[in-house]
Amino acid sequence: MEYQMLNFQCVSANLVLSFVIFLLRNRTTDSFTFGGRSIANIEKNRYLSQHVNTPYSKTLQYSKGSIQKESSPEKLDSDKPVVVVVVGAGVGGLACASRIAYSCKMLQSNTKVIVIEKNSKEMIGGRCGSFYRNVEGLGKFRHERGPSLLLLKDVYLDVFSDCDKRASDFGLEFKQCSPAYQVVFEDGDTIQLGFPRDLKGDITLQETEQRSREKMNSYEKNGAAKWDEYMRSTEAFLNCGLPNFIEEKLDLASFPSFLIEAMKDGMKSWPLKPHSDVLDSLFDSTKMKTLASFQDLYVGLEPYANIGEIGGGVIKKTAPAVFGLLAAIELHPTNKKSGVFAPIGGFQAVSRAFEGLAVECGVDIMYNKSVTSISKDGVRYQNEDGITDFIAADLVLCNADLPFATETLMDSCRSKPETLQQPRYDWDDNYDFSSGVIAFHWSINKRCDSLETHNVFLIAADRAKAESSWSTIRHNDPSVSSFEDDGYPFNFYVHRASKTDDSAAPDQCDSIMILVPCCTLKRDKYLSKLQREDSISGYKKQFKKEYVSKIRTRVLNRLGVLDDLQDLKDHIVDEVIETPAQYADYYNLAAGTPFALSHGFGQLSITRPGHQSKVLDNVLYVGASTKPGNGVPLVLIGAKQVANRAMEKLKNRMPEFKS
Repeated sequence: MEYQMLNFQCVSANLVLSFVIFLLRNRTTDSFTFGGRSIANIEKNRYLSQHVNTPYSKTLQYSKGSIQKESSPEKLDSDKPVVVVVVGAGVGGLACASRIAYSCKMLQSNTKVIVIEKNSKEMIGGRCGSFYRNVEGLGKFRHERGPSLLLLKDVYLDVFSDCDKRASDFGLEFKQCSPAYQVVFEDGDTIQLGFPRDLKGDITLQETEQRSREKMNSYEKNGAAKWDEYMRSTEAFLNCGLPNFIEEKLDLASFPSFLIEAMKDGMKSWPLKPHSDVLDSLFDSTKMKTLASFQDLYVGLEPYANIGEIGGGVIKKTAPAVFGLLAAIELHPTNKKSGVFAPIGGFQAVSRAFEGLAVECGVDIMYNKSVTSISKDGVRYQNEDGITDFIAADLVLCNADLPFATETLMDSCRSKPETLQQPRYDWDDNYDFSSGVIAFHWSINKRCDSLETHNVFLIAADRAKAESSWSTIRHNDPSVSSFEDDGYPFNFYVHRASKTDDSAAPDQCDSIMILVPCCTLKRDKYLSKLQREDSISGYKKQFKKEYVSKIRTRVLNRLGVLDDLQDLKDHIVDEVIETPAQYADYYNLAAGTPFALSHGFGQLSITRPGHQSKVLDNVLYVGASTKPGNGVPLVLIGAKQVANRAMEKLKNRMPEFKS
């Protein structure tokens, strides 16, 4: 076993080296880049300033060699617009559309950018949005459709600055959550995590942080000092991993610290080992290991090594230790990239701001139009009245979930021409998916003061139970991870929006969202042949009411370890429940999982599905199931990469620059 692990570490080291070489090679390729600031761009800026008399040169730049002419498609007639169609008004689609429209505007090219969205204007942004529930006698309660915590806020701000705007121009503002999290164990023990170092004058938070450190020391000897060591290690992974492996911008200066942390003490913290192997070498108590690894859920992985799998399972379902960078993003006290934030007004405010930016840049957004097929010539869609229309397009950016799009929207995947006119729901099930989620949105007629903004309820009584609580991720099989068994351990997340933002609920009330990991939808070949409405109806039967009710009861029991939540069920005045089938219905998500494809090595970085369609040269993918990965910040990073690539494809089809 030791020989196998050593061999795997050698292989993984070669993978890292190969990726660095890949990055070096790609530095010399032609591409448009947004917001670049390197010295190498000075000559490019000079070129643009000579040819375009606009602020464009500040925000859109050429890479070395890109002004040279290449053999490429003929340029279009200057009187005929180049048409770019974006399928889906998720944040990735909106960010791409804004950047491309702004860039073409600055180039004074005759280009039209159109976004086609299947849902109404109220659902702009896809999963990144909010909805309201009116309760008679109380008022409005706001709930999040998907993401509820905001990370890497500069990535959001870059979308606006790349278009020469400010987020505040569109009403977008953030507030940091301090502490970032509260962890609640099954025995009722609680601990707060994530305190920024600039707590000047905030005596209450300073005292809370001190109590948390004392509690870590009660879990094991020198627990707080070990936590600090873990934060140092994960910070090195963050500082190297974010630019090099996520943004794909080679940052050689970050590698020494990364390699020192990875190689020290006999490769104790080697980032490509199973996460649990690294945690076992650093911490003694199950609680400390649990605190350091719950973020693995966000990338659809478990922290525990699977002895029966190659490399301990990191190829598929086990998180490699490098995903400790997620803990650094959320919890590191001093790193400038770190911190958990809340958008004031909910994530709907984020999507509304992106929508406003797109419109300001000249993007046309069409709502209530269901795209039924994508071809080399353009996009076919169905209107609300059932009538089918077609838009000819020179370039299509597909923001629909990639496994859904490749199986359902591409002309090549339709066996009969008549099916091009009808919406369908199916997906390519050859991928590994993150877990599904059952979401409970509760409007509460009292305050839940024992909850922070973000709370995770975790199992840590012993190693066996802690590991078993992740069985939904490992097996994705309801017969193994059965909520019918009262003894089955599980973890879940609770969001209390009004802790940070009073506008989320009426006075003396609370809006609560609970996310419970569950199995995904199981693809049914029979359902895949039906029209969309019938297919979705069939998938909804995979989550029976009795099953969901059992989970609801168990969640309420677990919440009861906090004194003021023991009677919570008596204070729920409104309830909305969503299963993977609802997520499939709303957003055409493959397997109904809001977390998209998982991030094992088989679907990570260079092995994750790329932006370029394999069957149509004029189609690019953007979204959580393509590079670099899931979560709003990564989708926005990917959107920037796709916009660069789209501009490369368009530049030889554009009319000559106007002086």
